[in-house]
Amino acid sequence: MRIQPKTILSAIDFSNFTNSILSCSVALCKKYNAKLVLVHVTTDLNKLLEHNETALDVEVLQRSNIRYAQSLLDDLVKDLPVESEIVIRQGKPAEMISRLASDQQVDMVIAATHGKAGFKRILLGSVTEKLIKTLHCPLLVLPPREHDFPSTAAFEMKKILIGCDFSSDSSLAFDYGLSLAQEFQAALYLSHVIKPSLYKDEREGLNQLRSRLEKTLDGMVPEACRDWCTIETAVLDGEPYQALMSYASEQGIDMIVLGIRGHTLFEKLLVGSTTDRLIRHSPVPVLAVRQIQG
Repeated sequence: MRIQPKTILSAIDFSNFTNSILSCSVALCKKYNAKLVLVHVTTDLNKLLEHNETALDVEVLQRSNIRYAQSLLDDLVKDLPVESEIVIRQGKPAEMISRLASDQQVDMVIAATHGKAGFKRILLGSVTEKLIKTLHCPLLVLPPREHDFPSTAAFEMKKILIGCDFSSDSSLAFDYGLSLAQEFQAALYLSHVIKPSLYKDEREGLNQLRSRLEKTLDGMVPEACRDWCTIETAVLDGEPYQALMSYASEQGIDMIVLGIRGHTLFEKLLVGSTTDRLIRHSPVPVLAVRQIQG
C-alpha cells in the first residue's frame, strides 16, 4: 500500500534542535507534496502560578509569550519551499499536540526527544512518551544530534530499517518504510528478532525457524519493488531493542520504523518495551507507526 501523507505536523520548541526538526519536516513535505503545520505550545501561566502570590500581570506576560513565539515561527516559515501553517496553543504540550493532530486529521507528527523553551519540554519520558500513547497517527521522533542540520536541504535517508514481528501493526510499518524508501531512493532493511534462549534445547528447531523467518521477510517485498529498491533481510538474536540498535549501528541505518499497538488501557501500559527503549537510546530517528483511526 502506497503511503501518501497530506499533512505533517512539527512540534517546535525553539530548542537547539529546531533546525533538525524543520529540515526533516520540510524534506518529507517536499517528497510527498504535503502541507506542513508548525505548532508551538506555550505554558499556561495561570495554572502554573495559581497557588503563588505574584505581582506579575499574568495575562500580559502570556500575550507577550505568544507574540514572541509568533515572531519566531514567522521567521521560520518565511522562506520555506512548502505550504505551511503556524499554530500556537496554550496548555500541556502532549495534550495540545494530540488534539490538534486529531482535529486537523494530521498524517504524521514530528518531534524531538528533548528541548527547552522557557521550561523544559518535549522531554523524553514526558511529552514524547505521552504522544506515543495518545496520537492516532505515526510519530517520528528525532534524537539529539551532536551537529544540527544546517539547512532545510540537508536531510537525506539512504538506509531504512523496519522491525518486523508480522503483526498488523508491523505490516503498516512496512508500508510506511517502503514508501519512504521509494521517495528517498533508499535501501530497505527488514529484520525480525528472536530469543535463542527459548530454543536452547532445540538447536535444530532454531535453525529451521531462522530459515523460515528469512524467507518470510524476503517474501514481504513485492516483486515490482525489487527493480528500484535494494533489499536486505536479517534475523537477529537477543532483546529486540538492543538487537535492532546494534544492527542499525553496524549497517549505518538512517531511520528505524516500528509498528506499535492500539489504544486500549492494556496496550497503553505495554507500549513498548521495544519502541520506548529504542526511542530513548537510538542515535537515529525512529518512526512509530499506528493505524490512523477516525
